[in-house]
Amino acid sequence: MSSKPTAETRRTVQRRDRYRCAMCDRETGSHWSGDSIHHREPRSHPFDRLHQPENLLQLCGSGTTGCHGWVHAHPKRAYQLGYLVHTGKDPATIPVYYRTGGWQQLNADGTRTPAEPPSDQPDYIPDIKETKKGTQE
Repeated sequence: MSSKPTAETRRTVQRRDRYRCAMCDRETGSHWSGDSIHHREPRSHPFDRLHQPENLLQLCGSGTTGCHGWVHAHPKRAYQLGYLVHTGKDPATIPVYYRTGGWQQLNADGTRTPAEPPSDQPDYIPDIKETKKGTQE
């Protein structure tokens, strides 16, 4: 298994996400923190579709900065919003919340389609980084 997605897969994810951060909708590459391809099920838990579009998101920042950093610093909330997927779960079955577009299902062919939110989440989330209590977790 390769250590990162192919250039073609990266371009597929970037096009699907419109060259914008899935969380904050910033144009990627235009912000000080740069951008990265985030693995929803972490690379530390390899599986056969690790580097496929349904497991990847375009986020601003790195693993420690921007929205990518926020995901890793707030795993509980990131799992609720589909930015992280628990080991053994199929990322293609876990919807992701996009700031523009709401809940989306990421497909193996590199597309995304509107999805129902998980039963414990609202349809619309005004501030992705806030919990119901009004704090960041």
